[in-house]
Amino acid sequence: MSRKIEDPADTPAEAYHYWHERWCQILTEEHRDEIVKAGLPGLSFTEHVPDAPDGKGYFSYAFDELGRLDFMDGQGRAVAEYDSYELGLRLLSDESMDAPQALADGRFRILSQPEDWAALTAVMPLLRATCQRAIEEAETRFDLELPKYW
Repeated sequence: MSRKIEDPADTPAEAYHYWHERWCQILTEEHRDEIVKAGLPGLSFTEHVPDAPDGKGYFSYAFDELGRLDFMDGQGRAVAEYDSYELGLRLLSDESMDAPQALADGRFRILSQPEDWAALTAVMPLLRATCQRAIEEAETRFDLELPKYW
């Protein structure tokens, strides 16, 4: 029987890191052409979130010059912050989520490089589908039912 996780912030750190790693692998192995076409090579991002499952308070990722994606330590060039991990996960995985409203009401804030965030959002359907796949794989691997917003 799978253990059901109600709040995304309660995701076990190992499952959280696993789905992030799979997200990077899938995007790198299967979607590098789209990443390159979107102008993402060389861009790095940090998302500050107070209740990140690993307790770090942020996560950062970067696209190398060939369009390969990986998570990194430290701060990326483009920085944003969310009021909660749940909001960030919903913005990524829920196509009905109103990102402009979250920006307008201050729950999601872009702190630097809005043009980099715009480039990233150009591939949002691809990022979203890959997120969903990676989370489903994490559920199987860790025998969990994680919160999903699709």
